[in-house]
Amino acid sequence: MNLKLIAYQIGLLIFSFMSIGTSFAQKEPSFTYRETYFPLVNNTENFHEKYLTQSLDNYWGLWGHNLPKWIDCEEEVDEDIYALVNGKRNKDQFCFSSKDLKKIIEQNIEIKKEDHKHFMISPNDNTLVCLCDKCKKIGNTSTSATPAVFYLLNELADDYKNINFFTTAYLTTKEPPAKQQIENIGVFYSTINFQQGKLYEALPNKKELIKDLNDWSSKVNQLYVWEYALNYDNYFDFYPNLFTLQENLKFLKKYHVNGVFINGSESYSVLQDIKSAVSARLLYNVNTNLENTIVEEFENRYPPKIASIASKFYLAISESFFKTKSEIGIYANINSAKYKYLTPKILFNFQEDLEELSTNLLHENTLKLRLAITFMKLEYMRTHCNNEFGYFKKNENEIIIKPEVFELLTELEKLTQLTNIKTYNEQGFTIDDYIKNWRKEILNQDKINLFLNLDFEVISNLDQGYDDKSILNDACYGFLDYNNNWLINSIDHLELKISTSKLKDLNCKKIKFGFLNDPAHQIYFPEEIILTSGNKNITYHLAKSENLEKTQIEIPLDFDLTEKLIVKIKRLDLGKERSQIATDEIIIN
Repeated sequence: MNLKLIAYQIGLLIFSFMSIGTSFAQKEPSFTYRETYFPLVNNTENFHEKYLTQSLDNYWGLWGHNLPKWIDCEEEVDEDIYALVNGKRNKDQFCFSSKDLKKIIEQNIEIKKEDHKHFMISPNDNTLVCLCDKCKKIGNTSTSATPAVFYLLNELADDYKNINFFTTAYLTTKEPPAKQQIENIGVFYSTINFQQGKLYEALPNKKELIKDLNDWSSKVNQLYVWEYALNYDNYFDFYPNLFTLQENLKFLKKYHVNGVFINGSESYSVLQDIKSAVSARLLYNVNTNLENTIVEEFENRYPPKIASIASKFYLAISESFFKTKSEIGIYANINSAKYKYLTPKILFNFQEDLEELSTNLLHENTLKLRLAITFMKLEYMRTHCNNEFGYFKKNENEIIIKPEVFELLTELEKLTQLTNIKTYNEQGFTIDDYIKNWRKEILNQDKINLFLNLDFEVISNLDQGYDDKSILNDACYGFLDYNNNWLINSIDHLELKISTSKLKDLNCKKIKFGFLNDPAHQIYFPEEIILTSGNKNITYHLAKSENLEKTQIEIPLDFDLTEKLIVKIKRLDLGKERSQIATDEIIIN
């Protein structure tokens, strides 16, 4: 018996009780494996000791879809370690019945086994499955690699009885194995398909989640869940889901989950210090007093006046998030936040209060909070356009930009330099580019648009959820994020009929279109634009460009307008693959 180790653990628990209240005042934690992944704020020994969480780097000898890293270290590998797909070896996936692959894995385990007792052996992040004779004999199908993956895990687990082997319930391994697994085999189940910003108990597909958890728990003794904590399209969206998370953790515990990994962000996300600490305390004790815990963590990290207003604001929006029935996914636009938990008035009032209390304060966490709230206010102004909370006032067809916009952009620029925070979402979009887009796409854009708020008809089919035609002439410009201010078409070309009765006598000389190029989301520039008025037409072919992220096309109106103008924007023809077009403002002047 290691008496020093026991004494250290007892001392650690006493320290935790004294330093962070009652969250840990129970003998057994709610979950045996607990990790809140926000490495910028919690990847320290002090954090893990204080909040009794595991450390990804220290806990796992191999994590996630990182098996290729072990393969890449080999000077030579036999081809049979790769999946046989359509009769050919494919290096994008592995053959999990391969003896050579097992040998490479064992060599790496031998190196790490003294320091690590948990290894995750997962297929690469795609839907490829090995269909070699051995894998098929084990039970693989064209869509399921579960039989071969668990065949390998069983061999490893039998050879290394003091080591735990995991895989992911995901894509080709989403189905549980047919047989009960030995004790040191576990699985990570992702709840990504159930992330709607709601209680799991209230989901219409709750039964599907319960079935999955029951099916997996009947096959493995160690069922861990991969949870999500953010809006990954906007790290400055508060996404205050802690009350919802608390109830969902209770739900998961009820259905046999004994470990939770909470996926945060590797770069800065707003109030990540609060969310990481509070989540850690929930993982140890799901019944902790959440309101008191949140206030306590603010008081530990912010000056008293800032902690007071920030905690009240955060508790208010957290309550709205918890009670409102609206959905908000983990890839969401600004409107989702507005309808779910954060009205413009609440946001703007908090921004003003925070700025007033902290103008000359160089406190690091406060500066980061000011950066996020300034960004969010600009986003609300960009997407609200011409109303009380928008970025401009309208004088007939003229856009008059509010002076506050210039002040906020200057403030955002200053704060990003002071905090050294560069990006604002999972894709790595930079704040510098965001500011440049404001200046190029909005501040330096045409201030006169004869098409502004003019009525028109869409005569093509619009996609479900993308049926707001006003996006095309409301002066709400799209940036690089497809979620905000873009009209997306995937089921049809975009075809408009514009009545020109109000344009005929205004000497219109040109028409402009804005488009997005985001191949990662199957969004491409259109193939061509066809303008038709009467018996005359203009066809504009767009040059293909993989380098541009967005473009504005200007076409001269070198014919007289009749009673109507037909605009047809043709999607790029990619054969069997469906392409999408994203269109924002149409400008006529």
